Amino acid sequence: MSAGLIHAESPAPAAVADGRATLLALARADARRYVRHPLFVLPCAVVLVMVVASVVQRDGGGTDPMFGTMMIAFFFGVFGFLVAHRLTNSMLRTRELAGVLPVGRQVRTLSLCLACLVSAAAGTATVGFMLVTAAFWPPDGEPSSLPVAWFGDYPASTVLPALIAMGPVAALGGPLLGVVVARWMPFRGSGLLGVVVLVVATAIPASDSRGSDIRLASAWPVLMDEHVDPDTEQIISTTFVPGITPGWALGWVLCLCGLAVVAALLRDPQHRRPLLFAGAGLTLAAAACYALALA
Repeated sequence: MSAGLIHAESPAPAAVADGRATLLALARADARRYVRHPLFVLPCAVVLVMVVASVVQRDGGGTDPMFGTMMIAFFFGVFGFLVAHRLTNSMLRTRELAGVLPVGRQVRTLSLCLACLVSAAAGTATVGFMLVTAAFWPPDGEPSSLPVAWFGDYPASTVLPALIAMGPVAALGGPLLGVVVARWMPFRGSGLLGVVVLVVATAIPASDSRGSDIRLASAWPVLMDEHVDPDTEQIISTTFVPGITPGWALGWVLCLCGLAVVAALLRDPQHRRPLLFAGAGLTLAAAACYALALA
């Protein structure tokens, strides 16, 4: 009898496979909508112009090779917030996608979260371009005896996590937050309000010089500092923030992205218990990464 109950309550393998196939189909459709959205096309065009200019000028980053991550976070993270917010709102207005059987809002929300990987892919491509150009035209301080936040002056175990955390992960986190805001605050103007809060909340800790713990508390921690010549007001050197381990900082922001997905899915009543367990696990992991990053 118990075996029969277990069999009755457990989802059939075919049903699970169909559910995954439906989710992937929805995610592909949402990804296509994301790619075609004007607020994603425009940043891509701007970044492409900057990429071409960098090649023409043979600029591998100069004294601030990490500057490209700020460009990624703004164009793909902040604009991505608006793209994901609008796509989520359109999902709330239409129960189904053309040609696709109706599914629950939780599945649609998860497909939108997967579509946010488009933004992360764009950020990853930009980081790849930064690595290639810096290999051809190595960044250097002015004078060259001054360090820059890049390979050579710092180990790869410091540079790569910082690049990923400040670039592709920021490009992913912004859109995911857009999904969360649209799901929990589906009123007119929530997108604009969310962008303002997002920019201010990440800019204040970055400009705070009281300590590395304040810097890391941001959802987009700026892991490097610029050093300016007081006479010329030009950047002459960059260094990574002392007291922060970029590898654990990367874990911190990845956990925040996971928590954003959980928060978006919790808007619906289904599967709340496993989601709460997942959220608790991610919260503990985020706290551990935060503490280890400052250890």
